[in-house]
Amino acid sequence: MKTIICAHCDLVTEYSAIESGYVAKCSRCQHPLYKGKQCNEYRIFALSLATLLVSAPAFTLSLVSVYLLGITEQTTLIQGAILLIDSAPIVAFVVLFCSIVAPTLLAACMCFSSSCMLLKKRPSLLSPVLKLTRLLTHWSMLEVYLVSFMVAVFKLNAYADLYYNSGLYFLVALLILNMSMLSEYENAHFWKYLHHE
Repeated sequence: MKTIICAHCDLVTEYSAIESGYVAKCSRCQHPLYKGKQCNEYRIFALSLATLLVSAPAFTLSLVSVYLLGITEQTTLIQGAILLIDSAPIVAFVVLFCSIVAPTLLAACMCFSSSCMLLKKRPSLLSPVLKLTRLLTHWSMLEVYLVSFMVAVFKLNAYADLYYNSGLYFLVALLILNMSMLSEYENAHFWKYLHHE
């Protein structure tokens, strides 16, 4: 008999296969346990690889140009976080981790695990990568950064002329790819593969 432990209330429940499109919930707290969906490793590999390719220009190209009093300033996502180091180092670390490090590592982990499945390989590194993937899904917060960026742009619009640069379009594309990759991924599917089930 296979069992699964609820991450919310620690109730041990018997694992049973469910149809695609359904969600198994904890009988005590109604927290979702796992989804019944077909996990397509080809699609996950393509999305994760595209995410890694788009992340480089999204993080290094200028997002917006601010023209104020005859001076034009440009900034990238990395520069914005680095500017916070002197005044708020903890906030700078959280921004760097949640908007750059975690999404990039998450895409790399998913690319690695899906390529292992495609190549029918089970390296010893796969188990820690799957554990890291599960952890990083909670820390990848590109959408939070984009929302806060749009709030800042809305407030700055009253005081300066703003021009959107190519980095912003890459960042939006990265967010769409990241969300698509996460929606396709099912951790249990890869653990089953690792244990030859």
